[in-house]
Amino acid sequence: MVDKVVFRAEGEDRTILLTSEFAPDTLAALIRSLPAKLDIHCAKVAGSHIMWPVPFVERLEKAADVLTMAPGSFFYWPERQYLEITYAELQAESAAVSYLGKLEGDVDWLRDYADRNRREQGRRVFTAEMFVAGDVPTCSPCVPDTGEGALADLRTARIAVWLGQPDDVQALLDRRGLMIPFGPLSLAEGEMRKLHELLWRLWNDEARYRDKEKATIAVFAIEAAVARVAGFCHMTDVGAVLQMGARLLEDGDADVISVLEELVLYCGRIAAWLDLYICWWQMNEITLEAQGARQSQI
Repeated sequence: MVDKVVFRAEGEDRTILLTSEFAPDTLAALIRSLPAKLDIHCAKVAGSHIMWPVPFVERLEKAADVLTMAPGSFFYWPERQYLEITYAELQAESAAVSYLGKLEGDVDWLRDYADRNRREQGRRVFTAEMFVAGDVPTCSPCVPDTGEGALADLRTARIAVWLGQPDDVQALLDRRGLMIPFGPLSLAEGEMRKLHELLWRLWNDEARYRDKEKATIAVFAIEAAVARVAGFCHMTDVGAVLQMGARLLEDGDADVISVLEELVLYCGRIAAWLDLYICWWQMNEITLEAQGARQSQI
């Protein structure tokens, strides 16, 4: 059993000690995904952590309240398929997570790294690597056999956006006009994240809805997202993939849970690509400034 992984950022290696006591399935999925290149995302609500998306979906195991995660905790957030490491007490959030282990040593370096990540996200992309301790971190992507048929086409599209940023993202960023690209960027990120979470809830629900009902709800949500992401934001390639998934769900031949899983991973990765280009810190500072100016006028 693997008991250590290495998190490499900015030329420094940090060891994470793993425990299989709480989330063995998630831990096994993590190990299968390694070695991996990571893009690091800043925290928007909880505050004191870094996070990155992973290309697997696992259910919650032995639920832990995210607010109980001590500094240095390493855990998986099932709803968004993010791995996270904390460096201080979290300020606010309601979420159930799967505990995976703990960062070895002090967390002061992580505090500094996360602060720079938060202040600079949108201006540059922070990257890192993760690999099993003792392995050679080649980080060469392992591309699985996708099979044949319509589900295979959807899987191929999902794998492609995990291997590299899709052209639709840069095309959106290159557009110019009144409130463009920020308007479409923020709208598309929000729409893809909302769709991602709705589809995950359907995938995760094992009792409330039958597969046919899940398919109907998912198609409704996908059609609404396509209208915004492809129609308003001109991410037409993304829209085409979403429509491919909707057709699979409508046809009724493909396994609904398998289609939902592919769509969850696709939507989550698109949202994560878009998130990297949003200057969250600066937008929050502008909001605080604006609120201060407003209050001074009252």
